[in-house]
Amino acid sequence: MDNTTYIALSRQQALWNHLEVVANNLANVNTTAFKGTDTLFAQYVVKVPQNDRTFKDKVAFTHDFGQIRNLSQGTFNFTGNTYDLSLQGDGYFVTQGKPGETERYTRAGNFTLNQDGQLVTQEGRPVLSANGTPITIPPTAGTVVIHGDGSILDANGEVIDKIRVVRFDKEQNLKQINGTSFTLGEGQQAIPMDNPKVAQGVQENSNVNGVVEMTRLISLNRAYNDVSRMVEEEHERKRKASDLFSRQATA
Repeated sequence: MDNTTYIALSRQQALWNHLEVVANNLANVNTTAFKGTDTLFAQYVVKVPQNDRTFKDKVAFTHDFGQIRNLSQGTFNFTGNTYDLSLQGDGYFVTQGKPGETERYTRAGNFTLNQDGQLVTQEGRPVLSANGTPITIPPTAGTVVIHGDGSILDANGEVIDKIRVVRFDKEQNLKQINGTSFTLGEGQQAIPMDNPKVAQGVQENSNVNGVVEMTRLISLNRAYNDVSRMVEEEHERKRKASDLFSRQATA
């Protein structure tokens, strides 16, 4: 296998990884508050033996070295549901981890109440208050109103609790657990927000543009097929050259 094939395979591997990222974006186009991701590519240059006259002194390979999240805010969808919440601008809701896990952070505010009256995520994780404890809505609360600062009031205007909202200096360093759930990265710290912008009855949509991602998927598939065809043609060229050399050697 020569440099031509190695270069093609490096490109093919990078394209495959990119295809997986785009496919994941498309799968989450309707996921509440999902943030799309993209791959980062670089040119990986290596030296080649001096007797390689085709590529002279070096060969450039394709190297995908990581992913980056698109942190732009998604559009908002009015639902009117009491426990559908969204954050306008910066901020993350804080949810309790399972035993042995750390806190998790999310912008997906499609919350609900469990059988104990706790405000929880769709996965059943309790939403934490400003005091760091799970939020419980008493059955006598009546119609609950949630203010922009995260304060939760019952039908009589009495404060039940306050939702904890935090921000981060470097959001890109958050570790993604799934599409909408994150934990702290190394050296990170959650910074409390005293005046967040919480909206009740509103959900933040995914920031993935389905049309754009589908276009990228088609383009990546074509590029992957082109590289595959080049590898096959290069293999066929070598086979024919080998057969010709063998016939001349035995002539």
